[in-house]
Amino acid sequence: MATASDFADWAIPPLTLPPLPTRNGEPRVFVVQPPSVGDATKLLACAVRGEVNLGIVDGPIPAGVQEVLDTITTDEHPALGSTYQEMVDAGVHPETIGRAAYYSVFYWTRGRDYADGLALLLWGREQPDAEEAEGPAPKA
Repeated sequence: MATASDFADWAIPPLTLPPLPTRNGEPRVFVVQPPSVGDATKLLACAVRGEVNLGIVDGPIPAGVQEVLDTITTDEHPALGSTYQEMVDAGVHPETIGRAAYYSVFYWTRGRDYADGLALLLWGREQPDAEEAEGPAPKA
């Protein structure tokens, strides 16, 4: 029987990103540690902003949420933590880092299924399969 002191049972596992291309051409796996309690508030605010910007929820962004967003400095990366700098140092393309950060925001705040679904909608299937490319054009 678990006791209240079995904190390992409550631990949130780190987020392991899929292999990402780096400057030297070698894909690398990056691991993002769970956010701190202080960063969790910032991530929730980022999730609200993201959902408003994507039209998932109606805007505007509430004033209290905007106040939290205004506290995030340009050198802070609450979604990726120290992994952000590791990615920069490895030469991961800035757009890829941005996507990883966006995914991480929703992973930490809404869960893996939500983040996966959103990633598929935003970035999935960017290159059509050969069969689809050869098939007839969709009717307008």
